[in-house]
Amino acid sequence: MMFRKDLSSLNNQSISLLVVICMMQVLLIAVPFYFHDFLSVILVLIVISGVGLFGSITLAVLYLCFIAAVIPTWVYDEILKLPLDFKFYEGVFAFIIVLSGVAWLLSGRLNWPYKTRLDRPVLLLMGMLVFSIGLGLFYGQPVSQMLRDIRYPLCYSTFFIVTWFFDYRKCQMFLYLVIGASVVVGIEYLIEFLAMVNLSVSGSFFRVARLEGVLFPIGILSIVAILLLERHFYRRVLVGLASLPIGIALLLTVGRGMWIALFVGLSALGYLVLVDPLRRKERFKRFMIVASIPFILIVFTYTFQMQTNVGVGDVAVRRIARVADNYEEDHSISGRLIVYGIALEEILKHPLFGGGHGVSIRILSTDVMPPRLETVGGVDSVYLTIAMRMGIVGVGVFLWVFCSGLWYAYKTFLSSEDEQSRLFCMVFIAVYSALLVFGIGDATLFVNRLIFVHATFLGILAKLDTEHIKQGKVA
Repeated sequence: MMFRKDLSSLNNQSISLLVVICMMQVLLIAVPFYFHDFLSVILVLIVISGVGLFGSITLAVLYLCFIAAVIPTWVYDEILKLPLDFKFYEGVFAFIIVLSGVAWLLSGRLNWPYKTRLDRPVLLLMGMLVFSIGLGLFYGQPVSQMLRDIRYPLCYSTFFIVTWFFDYRKCQMFLYLVIGASVVVGIEYLIEFLAMVNLSVSGSFFRVARLEGVLFPIGILSIVAILLLERHFYRRVLVGLASLPIGIALLLTVGRGMWIALFVGLSALGYLVLVDPLRRKERFKRFMIVASIPFILIVFTYTFQMQTNVGVGDVAVRRIARVADNYEEDHSISGRLIVYGIALEEILKHPLFGGGHGVSIRILSTDVMPPRLETVGGVDSVYLTIAMRMGIVGVGVFLWVFCSGLWYAYKTFLSSEDEQSRLFCMVFIAVYSALLVFGIGDATLFVNRLIFVHATFLGILAKLDTEHIKQGKVA
């Protein structure tokens, strides 16, 4: 009985502990590396031990999401290396799985701990992943390529750890963690940009593009949702300040897909404002907040450009103009269309279930000089990448997961009276309506470590939906 009591109290640790650990994580990687290559690794492992000894599964999952988002890829590849090519965040994930297994065994009830309406689609997605591994072996796909491709999609199993052991009452804390991670990545972008451009030359520009950049539309949409629903003035001020580095970094990426995704997410927020049954009197004011966000971001960028003399605005206008006038002259678009054609040819060989994980295509990479042929296991489209590996059926299962989540979030938003649940559902709808559109030209939902964040979003939503059903408020 004592073990059960201790485990039940694990999720009630101080929020300040998470903040301290996240800040220390950044400092322990950046500073000690200048003194010794392995010192930062040793210190970080000590932090991990602290999470295990004094934290909870909730805290550990939040910690995992934070370090997966804010630490650049080159740090994982060059510094935080584990044996057998395991990444550091994968080691943390394995630690969380062990911690969850111990909690499950000591609970004394060896059954499915917590049932939600998203269990079936996510479980089917995981089953499709395992099936595609067997299919890849059957078709003779290279095992090395298979191991590279499967490591990230399997991280969606974090969903079950979240639904079983995560304290769903920390959902708002998770949103602030995502915004904080977006701020850190935004500052990293600004530092890299200012280090690469020559500020003494007017109009100079350097495009910063990293996989962590997808956090920018997520962060902006989360901030807007908080501005719409949060009643505490100081919190609105804090997230408003946080939008400054995120907004500038978003525009420095000059990523047209991200801008389109942001517009889709803002449109979703505008629609939710119009149908919100609880704040009809504030509808116009809140709708104007949503409508003003693009103009605020433009002001941020114009001010930044005037202070630094960089050519952000000119580059952005040229990239948009090339799409409108003659996209064939834009090498990024024409090259991507060629790669999509090659991917479609591969999909047509096994359209129903795909070629299994490990399937690959040969493309001409123009990102390096001189250009060379490379073998890749996916393309810049989540739907084409999944179709290559798991066929049309895999794409359908993937969409079932996220479309179900969007529908449950929408129903909960309309029927719930709990502001915390409504805020989370509003963010989920805005973010994943945006990312599903963004996925047409990007595979971020399936091919990188930010899957930990997506799986946690899904898991928390599933728990909120289930708790709402238990209260008899969702049909």
